[in-house]
Amino acid sequence: MDNLNEIIVRIKADTSSFNNPIDVLRGEIPQFWRGNDIRFEIGIFNGENVWSVSNYASISLAIRKLTDDGKVPSASTPALMQKTCTSFDDTLTSETWKNGTKQHAAITFSSDESNVVAGDHWLSIWAITSNITPKIITLCAGIVRILEVGGGNFSAPPDPIKIYYTSNECDNRFMQLAAIDTNTNLGTSDYMVPSQGAVKTYVDQHATSGQGEATSASNLGTGTAIFKEKIDADLKFKTLKAGNNVTIAVSDSEVTISSSIAANVEGMMNPMTTEGDLIVGGESGVAVRLGKGSDGQILKSMIDGLGWANESSSYTLPTASTNTLGGVKVGNNLTITDGVLSADDQSYALPVATADMLGGIKPDGTTITVNPSTGIASAVSGNSSGSGSSDSWVPSNQCVDITYGASGDTYTAPADGWIYVECTTSNTNAYIIGRVIINTGASSGVYGGGATTYSANKDLFLLFPVANGYLFKMFNSNLTVNIFRFIYSKGAI
Repeated sequence: MDNLNEIIVRIKADTSSFNNPIDVLRGEIPQFWRGNDIRFEIGIFNGENVWSVSNYASISLAIRKLTDDGKVPSASTPALMQKTCTSFDDTLTSETWKNGTKQHAAITFSSDESNVVAGDHWLSIWAITSNITPKIITLCAGIVRILEVGGGNFSAPPDPIKIYYTSNECDNRFMQLAAIDTNTNLGTSDYMVPSQGAVKTYVDQHATSGQGEATSASNLGTGTAIFKEKIDADLKFKTLKAGNNVTIAVSDSEVTISSSIAANVEGMMNPMTTEGDLIVGGESGVAVRLGKGSDGQILKSMIDGLGWANESSSYTLPTASTNTLGGVKVGNNLTITDGVLSADDQSYALPVATADMLGGIKPDGTTITVNPSTGIASAVSGNSSGSGSSDSWVPSNQCVDITYGASGDTYTAPADGWIYVECTTSNTNAYIIGRVIINTGASSGVYGGGATTYSANKDLFLLFPVANGYLFKMFNSNLTVNIFRFIYSKGAI
């Protein structure tokens, strides 16, 4: 025989009916002793047919306090007890339900969790589907009765807001009289109902009689406590302090707390229940839960909203072209490793030209020179010692500009020709000097120079010859170089 470890309430949730749910074990409305371990076993039916829960993401159960006048509470009323189940048994049959061996879902509460205010409350059970656009389905709702006093957790539950006096409290507040009081019209007869005026007169006359009730205060709900303590007749409450973006306004009867940050007027109830859930917009933009997809799935836009789908393996890239971004095929002299495309070494060296082979040649720089600007090779008239035609060293109409560096920098002559420098100065004692290096060991010979000791705002010009491949240095002070140019000699082109 099984051991009894908790109170079992077995509820048949019939979605075809709006009647109050029944505990099928006892044949009456669901009820239990407060402060006990409770197990709700839930079976979902449509009439006598078992309903499949294969498309359910979660099933929730909540118990809320009825309104003060005994009406159904709103969905925003804080729950006395609430839990959600995400593990279901879809193998339930009518037979296993009747013999009590299976149910769709089981939701349990500990004795501490069921230690709430006794009385008639409102029970609701609902499900959220696992569709691409999840939906909320109410399975059943009705009265649930929490009994007092059982043998469970005896700690005092939070009291509801008290809007009445008990019989004893009324007797203590309005003392029974032995005879008719002509001032109050109150008497000993149980059938004599005093008027409102008579009761008020009596209370006013006895307000200072020293027979007031013992006063206490308590905090309701699960929020931050405002009441701190009672010392003698002094009830001590904490104050409200405005934080960032919050203001507090006080009137004779109200305390208004406002935020300076724009808020969502309608608010939003969080539909998420499980780690990895997403919130998506459902019908008319209502926030709904989208459960986490399976491993490897991707989030896609579908006809009826967002959803999880397996990544397609049949997708083919278009062929790449000059106008289309697409796939390419690795061809000759190319390799691909870890998605990185590389080209093989394509370096090429011209063979040396011979009388029988077409190949590369190198000008000697003396009898044949190459114009660095045009790449044109030319034979030099005469020889490097200066013999030849009489105009071999006459400047030609071909020249290249050279970038002027710092004073003392060294330059190389690209061919036989002339160095031309044009400067401006606003200083006295300015100079510009060009010095040709005859050999690598020493420098000698000033081929050109320019200096000024006259007044400022003057131009300086310098022109001196250099042979092909010679090194030369430039020195200057107190001036700006505007033109630094190599001019080919006629023999060099």
